[in-house]
Amino acid sequence: MAFVKKLFTFSRPFLSVFPPLWLATFALLVTIDLVSKKIVTDHLNFNLTHHQLMNAADAPLHALVDAMPDIPILGEGGDLIRFRLVFNDRFVFGSGPVAPVAGIYLTAFAILFLFFYRWKNEASGHSAAWLLVFSGAVGNLIDKLFVKSVATREWVFSPGGPQSGHVSGVVDFVECIWFGWSQFDGIWGLSWLAWPSWPTFNVADSLIVIGIGLLILTMYTEERRAHQASRRKQEA
Repeated sequence: MAFVKKLFTFSRPFLSVFPPLWLATFALLVTIDLVSKKIVTDHLNFNLTHHQLMNAADAPLHALVDAMPDIPILGEGGDLIRFRLVFNDRFVFGSGPVAPVAGIYLTAFAILFLFFYRWKNEASGHSAAWLLVFSGAVGNLIDKLFVKSVATREWVFSPGGPQSGHVSGVVDFVECIWFGWSQFDGIWGLSWLAWPSWPTFNVADSLIVIGIGLLILTMYTEERRAHQASRRKQEA
């Protein structure tokens, strides 16, 4: 009981660590992420993996291509960056096994852990960096809680995982192409450079990557300052 009481005892109130402006910006960023994903699922062709096609077998598959094809963004015909709709039902960067349900609970656990860590260690890392990480993580978690209908493109709340005729997984749509790296195909240790595309991501992923980068930088800077201050104190 003492451990639990200590765990849920915080030195500062919630709104001191997560002030109203922080919460409003958090809500705005999550909304931008989800709106962008809904627009993409409404207007772009579904590009499904083999197992996703098998799960959608009961749906009218012509619906997959009754929409806008890939949209070129950078390069001739989009040969560097394009908008292409895919669904990531694996883990980080599309790696690992197909596990949409496990992904929901792992993401939720990670968010809760980081939430309590931030509340108890508010001096660790910049507030803006934490804002980006939380916004991206929650945006992707909400996305995972919905499956997308192949027939109607509607988002259906399904915390229990896949449903027949629907696609589960996070909506990714910004695809970067490894252009000109095919010469590494088949060479041991460098074959990953021959991937046809990497990474494919969304707004939430961008927020997480930028936020983690800022956290590492600010935590390192804070630790270095503390170390220098300690040395000066000892020398004095």
